[in-house]
Amino acid sequence: MGRCLGVMMALLIVSTLVAVPQHARAAITCDQVTYLLIPCIGYGLFGGTVAPTCCTGIKTLEADAKTAEERRKKCECVKEGAARIPGLNYDRVNEIPAKCGTTCPYKLTPDVDCSKVN
Repeated sequence: MGRCLGVMMALLIVSTLVAVPQHARAAITCDQVTYLLIPCIGYGLFGGTVAPTCCTGIKTLEADAKTAEERRKKCECVKEGAARIPGLNYDRVNEIPAKCGTTCPYKLTPDVDCSKVN
């Protein structure tokens, strides 16, 4: 009986999280950005094939960053994270959105001005 109750509670919690309206969600965080883009690092460092999970992360972030403020925050998070990865090839990084069938409103460079992202 205890296990069944635990499963029911877990389902209730999950259904509550899924039912949260979009406007009630918290603003995008650098932790979210990092988590979603970790699968992209391999391509940025070594080339090869872009991981499907990288594309999923990029598309999720694109969908979640609905306002200019959120897009600027995402840009700052990506810029700061990229700066901490020794040997990251920015040319390769900037190829990723197209390889995933999407676009990016800015070119990532060590000195990109994220305040100008709309």
